[in-house]
Amino acid sequence: PPPSIDPEELFTKLDRIGKGSFGEVFKGIDNRTQSVVAIKTIDLEEAEDEIEDIQQEITVLSQCDSPYITKYYGSYLKGSKLWIIMEYLGGGSALDLLRAGPFDEHEIATMLKEILKGLDYLHSEKKIHRDIKAANVLLSEHGQVKLADFGVAGQLTDTQIKRETFVGTPFWMAPEVIQQSAYDSKADIWSLGITAIELAKGEPPNSDMHPMRVLFHIPKSAPPVLSGDFSKSFKEFTESCLNKDPAFRPTAKELLKHKFIVKHCKKTSYLSELIDRYRRWKEEGHSDSSSDDSDGESSNKENSQSPEWSFTTVRKKKTEGRKVLNGTVSTVCVCVYHSEQRLAIEELERNIRLAEDVCPGITDRMVTHIIFLFISFSHHYLSCLLFSFLIGSVSNP
Repeated sequence: PPPSIDPEELFTKLDRIGKGSFGEVFKGIDNRTQSVVAIKTIDLEEAEDEIEDIQQEITVLSQCDSPYITKYYGSYLKGSKLWIIMEYLGGGSALDLLRAGPFDEHEIATMLKEILKGLDYLHSEKKIHRDIKAANVLLSEHGQVKLADFGVAGQLTDTQIKRETFVGTPFWMAPEVIQQSAYDSKADIWSLGITAIELAKGEPPNSDMHPMRVLFHIPKSAPPVLSGDFSKSFKEFTESCLNKDPAFRPTAKELLKHKFIVKHCKKTSYLSELIDRYRRWKEEGHSDSSSDDSDGESSNKENSQSPEWSFTTVRKKKTEGRKVLNGTVSTVCVCVYHSEQRLAIEELERNIRLAEDVCPGITDRMVTHIIFLFISFSHHYLSCLLFSFLIGSVSNP
């Protein structure tokens, strides 16, 4: 449990610098040393359902000791508010810096090398980040690059080498994670490939697509490709990350030796120009009002584009809904479809599970709708309407 010391005696909260996975993030001062820190505050009464995830984030951060991972200094409880004290990174996130324009290949390679060092460390500790994206890559004022936001990070034990939990952010999510197949650290490599494209283009592939449709699209489609006027080695780097078979994706350690990284990488101080560019961009009067999805000053692009769909990081849901999925839905599907179409049933069930993870409660509404349609329409017409209902309900929950 957190120390019973009053955190307001130890730390002074300054400006709010963002909104993290479970609460607000402030710039702060350690009154004992006068050093700058980041303070994440969480109201545990409001975040009751997320307490396990909050504990997970604290556990992962407290176990990490790497210059490529945001440092964790401690936790304090004041009333119902939990204060998590972390390293302050004043350069903002890579997503912030992208708002002033895409990066050049030297900047991308330099940033990717530091991210890969962080992933190599995590994976060597049998940890998976599971939410690699520009919003979760933070920079110090001098250009140091560190991974942040471990709210969905997972631990791989020796007895459980692969995970099966549905977590991450849709645009960056690996196909095997979406399909809820067993997956390992190679899921982070796919997300890194998507992030590489995001750094080059300013947004991830399929960013114009509804997040729910992305969940259906990624497993069935060819991997995204980096198109445009980029070097052959950069395109080969993204292609190697975005192999749909995780066994054929390179490890973080192997990617550190990739010719794109070796050829284009510079010292991290080179990235301070991106920070200066972003500050000039803000001084010119550009909007800086978006809230973020990490521990720094990040905007949340997918939320700002689709305010009616609050869709950032998908997290594991409670198991009650799964009981419905494994029982009622299976029964209804078998009634609706002929037995020889078992493969179609399994595909439908998998997609229903995805929908329930994204929009809890949709299964009950869908079952009610199916029963009504079953009574009112022919089996053939029902099969068409079922899919349109599923998509329509998720688009307008």
